[in-house]
Amino acid sequence: MRLVLHELKIGLRTLLRAPGFALSVVLTLTVGIGAATAVFSVVRGVLLAPLRFREPDRIVIFENTWGTLGVSPSLSPIQYRDDFSGLKAVPRIGAWTWSGVNLMLATESVRVPIGLGTASLLPTLGVPMAHGRWFAAEEQQPGREREIVLGPALWRKRFGSDPAVVGTTVRLDGQPYQVIGVLSRDLDLPGTAEAWAPLAIAPEAYAPPRRNMHYLRVVGRLAGGASLQDARAELAQVAGRVNAAFPEIYAAASHHGLTAELLRDRLVSEVRGTLWMLFAAVALVLAMACVNAGNLMLARSAARQRELAVRAALGAGRAALARQVLVESTLLAALGGVCGTLLATWGIDLLLALGPSDLPRASDIHVDPVVLGFALVATLASGAFFGLAPAVGAARLDLQGALRGATAHHARKLRRALVVAGVGLALVLLAGASLLARSFAKVLEVDPGFDPRGAVTLTVALPSPTGEDTPADRDRYRSFFDRARQRLSELPSVTAAGAANIVPMAGATDRLFEIESRPTPPGSEPPDAEFRVITPGFFEAAGIRIVRGRAFADTDAPESPRVAVVNETFARIFFPGEEVMGQRVRVDQGSPWRAIVGVVHDVHEVGLEEKVPPTLYYPFAQYPGNVMTFLVRSPRPAADMMRDAEGALAAVDPAVPPYRVRPFAELVTRSLSQRTFALALVQAFALVALVLAGIGLYGVLAYSVARRTREIGVRMALGAPRAHVLGLVIRESAAVVGVGALIGGVGALAAGKAAAGLLYGIEPVDPIALGAAVLVLGAVCAVATLLPARRATHVDPAVALRAE
Repeated sequence: MRLVLHELKIGLRTLLRAPGFALSVVLTLTVGIGAATAVFSVVRGVLLAPLRFREPDRIVIFENTWGTLGVSPSLSPIQYRDDFSGLKAVPRIGAWTWSGVNLMLATESVRVPIGLGTASLLPTLGVPMAHGRWFAAEEQQPGREREIVLGPALWRKRFGSDPAVVGTTVRLDGQPYQVIGVLSRDLDLPGTAEAWAPLAIAPEAYAPPRRNMHYLRVVGRLAGGASLQDARAELAQVAGRVNAAFPEIYAAASHHGLTAELLRDRLVSEVRGTLWMLFAAVALVLAMACVNAGNLMLARSAARQRELAVRAALGAGRAALARQVLVESTLLAALGGVCGTLLATWGIDLLLALGPSDLPRASDIHVDPVVLGFALVATLASGAFFGLAPAVGAARLDLQGALRGATAHHARKLRRALVVAGVGLALVLLAGASLLARSFAKVLEVDPGFDPRGAVTLTVALPSPTGEDTPADRDRYRSFFDRARQRLSELPSVTAAGAANIVPMAGATDRLFEIESRPTPPGSEPPDAEFRVITPGFFEAAGIRIVRGRAFADTDAPESPRVAVVNETFARIFFPGEEVMGQRVRVDQGSPWRAIVGVVHDVHEVGLEEKVPPTLYYPFAQYPGNVMTFLVRSPRPAADMMRDAEGALAAVDPAVPPYRVRPFAELVTRSLSQRTFALALVQAFALVALVLAGIGLYGVLAYSVARRTREIGVRMALGAPRAHVLGLVIRESAAVVGVGALIGGVGALAAGKAAAGLLYGIEPVDPIALGAAVLVLGAVCAVATLLPARRATHVDPAVALRAE
């Protein structure tokens, strides 16, 4: 121990004598370790940390599979009751769906997203209550679901964390609900809920024809000793029986099946690829930091060769010399690790601010012992990485040569090798950033089919006390939304106002439908299309162009002939080479047929990179619902329009607050948030790598020029032109950069293929992206070469020879 402390004192004293060198290494490592730790904390919280349930790796989520449509996580109530009950591999199951209510407080009414869960949901997940209790089975009966369990965030924000709220009554959508409990934490489930109410399912939902009414999510807990593969095998048998029993619902051509997935994997499926790509990128940045720190250490070792040789001549063993160099590198790494960890705590907040707003499990992202352990491992590995080569060099020190001032040949080769590695790593990151930038540009070139500029959105949900849309309810919906649309249209400078059940980029909902002139053959699956219910004025407010026919008008009243509008993709797929106008369709079996009266321009409903689906539009007056999103178009600033629009809706009914009030363009921005996040970080990492590569190359060339000062002086004294001297430096730089670029090019091609799933509109091997990366790297390397080369051409032969 005394020896270790002695070595540490010597190492610290040595570093304090060279503060500039120590600061350079510490700053380099701080950036590398800090960035790596921050990104790892996100990867850990989202992808690696266990869900906050009891035995979380035994919780699965059930899904439908379809041959043409892929995987669907939504299930019907009859599937929940009949298909998943009695499974040997998954004996305990629970279900939920999402909704929203208007919570009436003393001075205001606020919209609250809630979950509707079964009594078995919380026991299945294994989450304790903070106060009170969860629902009982009898409270799921229709008409008796008048209990509410608060989530921790809503409990803190609206009820002041008061445990006495349990047992009190609150009003949701105008109805009294008793607060029976408070959750200890939010449930790690797909979607958002600030409170939970019992899931009451009407008896008619269990009728066989309702098997395709998919709106539930179902989770289960694997039995002891059962595996995910066991559950999937049992579900395959269940699917076979169900398909045989209901051929009119599960046509053979649909290839319907049932499967299960670990809940954790389903939660993060959309961000897994992006996060692992970012972690790989930041690992390259950390490697670059180690490469540069190693180069700095080698340069310092070269400058200290005479000192080390004197110590060796005085009796210090080679092992002692190597140990001293390793102690110094460990001290530097420790300082860089501490500063990097502090930087990471700030960087996590920055990452969350820049990241997608819907990043799953964001509440689990923080610095915990595992993250600190990663920082420690990164620190120790970095110290060993950049300190090993100088330590080996110290152990292999040529005493006579060092005392004469000669420089070890192997040290020069190693410094060049490190620069080659740095250039290669920088090219990989630059190529990745270039690929993502090209892909992002391709996405932005896509015509969305609507105009998000100059419009705002406001969602309104009317209470449905009975849970069923009675004729009286439908009349109430029509009256409210007609009056609201009229109020919004009358606002100053408003050019158009309309509403839809779902506006572009806000979600998707597809429905099976029928075509009158083309009945679905027995044993075949009916076609499906995205389904939208809209009011007059919606197409104008959204900036969606009418291609043929007309849009809906106020004359399309409840008693008027039933009509529909389709998009271009719908007409092209289902009526190729035919006249679409006048064709009749319907979404509800047995309902009146509807004549197609118009065709609108294709709209990207989910994302710009997604294919345009066939879309069917119904007029709101003929198919009313209680939740609609208004679009209001005006040249005025969005903030002013949102404020005035909220006031207009409050004048219609102050007890129905609008929510999701935002500029229409924000929906497009949110749909691109994951790409924007990945691009911004990879570009930042590439910039850091580019700077480090340039510094490393400059250091090697500057050292080479300093070492060859006498040689250059002799050459110039014998008449060598400046261009010849310039060529010496450029050739050395070209050799190092060329080999690094060649290695980096191979790495960039491999990285592009690995990230193919994140690209849009370009191939993983994109010559333009790779060429741009090479040009940028070449420009930086040229600047890094120019300064030492210029110094070489200005060597005074007399001064150089006299210095020797």
